[in-house]
Amino acid sequence: MKQILKIISIFILASCQTLGFTQEDPDGPVKLDLNYESFMTESWTNKAETPLINFNFFDENIESEMFFDLNGTTVFAVNKNQLVLTNYDSGQILKNFELETSRIISGVSVGYNTFLYADADGIIYAHDSNSGELKWTKALEDVVLSEILITSTAVYVQTSSDVLYGLDLQNGETQWSKKAQAPLLSIRGTASPITFEGLIFTSFSNGRLAAVREVDGIQLWEKPISRLKGSTELEKLMDADSKAVPINEDIFVANYNGSLTRFNIRNGEKVFSVDHSTLKPIILYKSTITSINTDQEIIGFNAINGTEIWRSQKFKNRDITDLILYDDKLYFGDFEGYIHEINPENGMITGLVKTELKSIKQIAIYSDKLIVQDTDGSISGFDLN
Repeated sequence: MKQILKIISIFILASCQTLGFTQEDPDGPVKLDLNYESFMTESWTNKAETPLINFNFFDENIESEMFFDLNGTTVFAVNKNQLVLTNYDSGQILKNFELETSRIISGVSVGYNTFLYADADGIIYAHDSNSGELKWTKALEDVVLSEILITSTAVYVQTSSDVLYGLDLQNGETQWSKKAQAPLLSIRGTASPITFEGLIFTSFSNGRLAAVREVDGIQLWEKPISRLKGSTELEKLMDADSKAVPINEDIFVANYNGSLTRFNIRNGEKVFSVDHSTLKPIILYKSTITSINTDQEIIGFNAINGTEIWRSQKFKNRDITDLILYDDKLYFGDFEGYIHEINPENGMITGLVKTELKSIKQIAIYSDKLIVQDTDGSISGFDLN
């Protein structure tokens, strides 16, 4: 009897395959259409000696949330306990600065002749970006997982415990701090603060967006990005790890398991709010907001009223990077080392390039030069055609 059932099963399976009913893995990466034009050529590559991510289960696993920063014509990249400065055009290594620790989890942020990074103990280090000299350190109560914001006079940083600090750029002294009420459960990650017209905007793991004054940290308003959608703690997860985007009198922000919302900057009143779930930055181009949702679909929304304009499922489950906008095109990488180019107005693919890099973790663009880094820490420079 078992033999008969086995034969029947084989026959049914063979019949399904013959008729084209083969089952594909719904959670597998979408297969790419490779029939698109190349839009860039490699000009240099610097291979990493050691990977940025440590897969040794017996050692401390530290993964940076931001591997490098691009400041002018120089790439600043962390490699263990060194900061490597590379010319973005030629790939020539300009300098190597010794860092105070190799346990860096914030990546590096550069600006106003200063570079900063934070370690796994919540200590921020500030160096002179010309000499590499250590200027000051600051011990915070928790770790920093997001990009540090640097202005001409201050440093703004948010910790994983939802505390936003304003620090003096010259000496690291605390000018003010603001603590949000953290939820019982949250996702590992925090939003990066942004500055606009004298205000600091940041969102928290409780799913709220706050506007505070740069000079003294006085809060002007704090509003929920979305409404609660469930009763359990898991359903209440509403982390807002996506950086807000201000323009004119409005600011756009999105959160996990929540919404894409447009607020009035002055009073925090909602202009619109539409269902959307993301942990990645959103991009504003003309009248279109583009975002990658948690299903790894890329969606274009009307920035005026929030209606969906287009949706692409052509990159689902490909572990795509954050979107980068440059010269009317969106760029991003994926886990197979491909770099993609799409039109932000309609989501149409306009180009595709296979690189020699491994899984892409970060890309940046400056003056027609695209800088790419993979999980091993290798960095390449490409010229846009």
